[in-house]
Amino acid sequence: MNQINRPVKTVLTMAIALALSNGTVQAQEKSKLEEKEVESKRQIESIVITATRRSENQQAVPLAVQAMSGEKLQELGIDSFEDYISLLPGVSSDGQGPGKQETYIRGVSAGRADVRLAGIGGEPSVAFYLDEAPITTPGRNIDLYAVDLQRIEVLKGPQGTLFGASSQAGTVRLITNKPALDEFSAGGEIGMSSTKSGGISNKAEGYVNIPIVEDTFALRFAGYNSTDGGFIDNVLATTQLPLTNPGLAGHVPSSRQEVSNSTFAKDDYNEATHRGMRISALWQIDDDWDLLIQHTNQQLDTEGSFEYDPSISTEDDLNVTTFSPTEGDDKVDLTQWTVNGMLGGLEVIYNGSFTNRTYQGNTDYTAYIEIGPFVPYYICSYPGYDECFSPVMTTSEEFESERIVQEIRVATNTEDRFRVIGGVFYDDQQINTLTDFAYAGSIAAGFSPNYPIPGAYTNTDGSARPPGVTFFNDYQADREEISIFGELAFDITDDVTVTLGARHYEIEMGLKGQSPWGQRASGPEADAGTNVDENLAGLTPETISGTIYKANIRWQMNADAMFYGTYSEGFRGGGFNRAAGVGGIPATFDTDDVVSVEFGWKTTWLDNTLRFNGAIYNVDFSDLQQGVLDLSIANSSFFDNVGEAEINGAEFEVNWAAHDNLDLFGSFSYIDSELTDIPTTLVNITPVGSNLPYAPESEGVIGARYYQEIGEFSAVFQGVFKWTDSRFNSLIAADRVELPSYTQLNLSAGIGKDDWKATLFIDNATDSLGQVAAGSADNVFRVSPTRPRTIGFRISYDY
Repeated sequence: MNQINRPVKTVLTMAIALALSNGTVQAQEKSKLEEKEVESKRQIESIVITATRRSENQQAVPLAVQAMSGEKLQELGIDSFEDYISLLPGVSSDGQGPGKQETYIRGVSAGRADVRLAGIGGEPSVAFYLDEAPITTPGRNIDLYAVDLQRIEVLKGPQGTLFGASSQAGTVRLITNKPALDEFSAGGEIGMSSTKSGGISNKAEGYVNIPIVEDTFALRFAGYNSTDGGFIDNVLATTQLPLTNPGLAGHVPSSRQEVSNSTFAKDDYNEATHRGMRISALWQIDDDWDLLIQHTNQQLDTEGSFEYDPSISTEDDLNVTTFSPTEGDDKVDLTQWTVNGMLGGLEVIYNGSFTNRTYQGNTDYTAYIEIGPFVPYYICSYPGYDECFSPVMTTSEEFESERIVQEIRVATNTEDRFRVIGGVFYDDQQINTLTDFAYAGSIAAGFSPNYPIPGAYTNTDGSARPPGVTFFNDYQADREEISIFGELAFDITDDVTVTLGARHYEIEMGLKGQSPWGQRASGPEADAGTNVDENLAGLTPETISGTIYKANIRWQMNADAMFYGTYSEGFRGGGFNRAAGVGGIPATFDTDDVVSVEFGWKTTWLDNTLRFNGAIYNVDFSDLQQGVLDLSIANSSFFDNVGEAEINGAEFEVNWAAHDNLDLFGSFSYIDSELTDIPTTLVNITPVGSNLPYAPESEGVIGARYYQEIGEFSAVFQGVFKWTDSRFNSLIAADRVELPSYTQLNLSAGIGKDDWKATLFIDNATDSLGQVAAGSADNVFRVSPTRPRTIGFRISYDY
């Protein structure tokens, strides 16, 4: 018999005994060759990642990385941003629906900003990449559909030396399958599901790989169309200007128009459709050089509200009331190019990308009538406010982002004792936003069209806004960065490696534009409002610069165990406030910074059938950026630096091939976060000692996957259980609520033969309601929920 150590013999004996007791395995004598085949099947999957900008086995990389292979993504049924974030302990998200979310890692978060104006405010603390292209956008992440992916990498902790500013708390990387030069392949998947008390979801996706010139040139194409059915109802309701509105000051109008939302009332209101394609071309120029060009096009269409109102809902019936169109059209075009080669013994990599993103959408804003102090002025007769007209309010947003990124880096031979990787990074981004706030009652109240402030407009031609637009935001934000970065690694011994890294950055940021409000005057002279060009004169553009550092030591104790320690720094840039000077609002807000110290381990046991990785860490989080809408200060949202915090945490991940037919897996995160200092600011922040938002103390995932041969077919059964502890949603005392803990159980069963596979699944089998995020952007407290119990099937084929 092949030599196996005693612990493995024990595990094998127990596994066989268990299998016999369940009648799933027949006792047979196996030859040595058969035993070797069984052993190889029981090995834990090894994933090659590029978290250090070099290709390395996940177990050799001295940082905390959770990686999911393309096969694992398919097994778990992961398609979207929401899907893959939900299964990662220590990673959370907050937002107002697809394409309007931000991600947090290890509790590095000040919470929801309640700022509707995307792009004007703080940068995200977690960077997103598609291959080598950064796709992070302030307040509005690009929600790419996960089609034809080789893997997803989640890098935890500051990654700023290699990945830049928004990698303050970590980086999420979507790595696509590249064209294969020597083999034709094709495949796809279709699926359909039904959500309890909700609509029908469906998807169709596919890919094809075509070698055009063998070993020289190939194309790969992937396409998809996927609709997530809604499950939140927009229920029938009426509304009118409340007598409690502060602008009425106790006055009781003789009439207040009451309106119904019957035109927009609808069941299963929150529907989202991803449709798009990606085409890649790979040219192997010669033995040393290759060129990859890739283009991604996606359109994300959304309808309705993705948050529910708890005051009119139950756990089995999630409701909201909106009185005007709530919809969005989010388009992304991303072109990437990469050149790899060898030059004078150095590996040279040049990456570039151009991203164009446009969004057009409407959001109901009627709930603002509860608190808007100037609402009566705009929708009631004047003076006296004796007759008040339609209270319906709508925001209409046009958003466009253009971004060009270029990076060139060089790397020495990975086999050298002394290794270097470094380069130059350039990023030029412009965001244009035009948001109209339309008050339907203002027309009857006698308001004339609202005109831009002369000389301050950026996205209009100077003509009047459409009737009913009493207020609008018209802004252009510019950000240009150039950074020099590098890491030096030295093998002190065969087993101990020290790495030092640094990144020096210079970022020029600018903001210009206006926020005009309507008047009862008519013509171009009705141009009152906030002129940001005047408020920020001499302050914008502004250049910030600095250097962040990283130090790492890795000890490869033996072939199965590696330990590491890391000191790393991260940051995200500051910015400008539109309402500078109003109520003491500062013109600018500063960067916030992270300093992290981490100790981790990566180990394999029992002849690579058991893997146990983990890390413990301490994070100092200073000058926290917080977005605020406080009407006692100003009618516009603003940002401020509101304090310092400390985070201590631990996390681990286990994968175990427990039996020839059984895989067990799990991951766990513990976060102890605490606000340690509050400076004197305009914002009423929760007291020192409070937990940070979206930082659950404990969170975990455990799962099992069982394989069984049934004649000519292969069957797979899987269960995944997740729990998330309670957590808070904000640092702002007036908005802070505790979201309850929740659990979720996903079950699936699949059968396949040769190249096809069919899977039945039940997501959220116990139909538990999880409150993922919450906030009050327009006075009504709303919650982003987990999807109710969903039952469906998937059929895939690979040729």
